[in-house]
Amino acid sequence: MYPQGGNPYAGSPYGGNPYAQVPPAQGPAGGPYYGAPQGYPPPGYPQPAYGWGPPQAPKPGIVPLRPLDLGELYNGAFAAIRMNPGVMVGLTAVVVVLTQVLTFLAQLPLTRFAVGDMDGDDASEIAAAAFANVGAGIATSLIAVVATWALTGILTIVVARSMFGNRVSAGSAWQAVAPRLLPLIGLVLLQALIFVVPALLLVGVVVAVGVAGGAGAAVAVGLVVFLVLFIASLAAIPTFSLATPVLVLERRGPIDALKHAFELQKQGFWRLLGILFLTYLLTGIVAGMVSVPFGMGTVPSAGAAADNVVGMSVVGLAVATVGVAIGQILTMPFSAAVQTLVYADQRMRRETFVSALQGEAARRAQWGTPPAGQDDIWLPLSSAPPVTSWDAAY
Repeated sequence: MYPQGGNPYAGSPYGGNPYAQVPPAQGPAGGPYYGAPQGYPPPGYPQPAYGWGPPQAPKPGIVPLRPLDLGELYNGAFAAIRMNPGVMVGLTAVVVVLTQVLTFLAQLPLTRFAVGDMDGDDASEIAAAAFANVGAGIATSLIAVVATWALTGILTIVVARSMFGNRVSAGSAWQAVAPRLLPLIGLVLLQALIFVVPALLLVGVVVAVGVAGGAGAAVAVGLVVFLVLFIASLAAIPTFSLATPVLVLERRGPIDALKHAFELQKQGFWRLLGILFLTYLLTGIVAGMVSVPFGMGTVPSAGAAADNVVGMSVVGLAVATVGVAIGQILTMPFSAAVQTLVYADQRMRRETFVSALQGEAARRAQWGTPPAGQDDIWLPLSSAPPVTSWDAAY
C-alpha cells in the first residue's frame, strides 16, 4: 500500500520516524551548535519578517488606528484631501467663493464715495452709506459664519470616514451634518460669548482706571488686560478646536460639547496646544503669502490712497478679495483635517478608543461599510450601539 516497504514515513528527513529527535546543528569545531534552533538562521542573519515584534496597527484609511505623532497627523490631513478632493477642495472652493462674493458686494457701495473736497451733504451721504454698509456687513458675516461652520462640519465627517478608507460625497456628508447645523451655530455663539463678555468687562476696567487715574494708569492696566486676554486665548485653543468634532461626531449639544472637549484636552494639554498653534500659524502664513501679493498689487499711490472711503478701486477690491479666497481654499481643508485627526488621536489616548476603532475596522473589512449608522462608532462609549455584524443593516 505504501512505497518503500510499506512505511508511510520512509524517505522523510527524519529517517522514517516523524517524531524522532533531530540532532543539534554542528558548530564550527564539529561540536553541537546551540546558538539557534534547527532550521533557523544563526545570530547575525536577518530574522524572518513575520512573527517578530508587536503587531502593526491596522491602517484601513488615511492614518493607522493608534495614537498619532505630528508627522502622521499632517500626512493624514493631506491624505484625506487626496482621498476626497471633490469635497475637501471643491466644496470648500464653492463655499469660500460665495462668502467672499457677498463680502465684496457689501463693501462695493463705499468705493464710489470720494473723500477729498467733501461738503456737508457728501459727509451725510457717506455716513448713511457707512451705516448701510455696517448692516450689510453684519448680514454678510452671519451668512458667512453659517456657511463656514456648515463646511467645517462637512469636512469633519469626511475626515472621520476617511480614517476607514471611505470616499465620501458632498451629499452624504451634508445629510450627516444637516441635523447638527443649529447646534454648530449655538457653539459658535457660545464661544463668542465666552470671549466677548470677559473682554468687555476688562475694557470697562481699563476705561474706569483711565477716568480715575489718568492716561498712564490706563495704559499700564491696558497692557495687563491685553496679556491676560492673549494667554486666555491660547489656553482656549485646545478646548475650542476639539469642541466642533465632539459636537458633530458625538452628536452632543453646544454646552456638553465644550465640557467634553475640556475633559479631552486635560491630558496632554501642552502637546495639543503646540500642535494646534503650529497648525494655525502655518496655515496663517500660507494664507498671508497668497493673499498679500493680491492686495499689494492693488494699493494706490500715496497721493491717491484717499480717493475713496475703501482706499482702493473696484478692481483693486475685487483682486484683493480673490487673494483672500485663494488663501482660504488652500488652508481650510488642511486645518479642518488636522483638527479632526487631533480629536480622534486624543480620544485614543484619553478614552482607550483604539480598541473600538480597530474593532470597527475589522468588522468593516469582514462585512463592509454599513449603509447607515457608519458614524455611530464616534458616539460616546456609553451610548454607542453594540454591533457585532452588519446583517441587520442589510
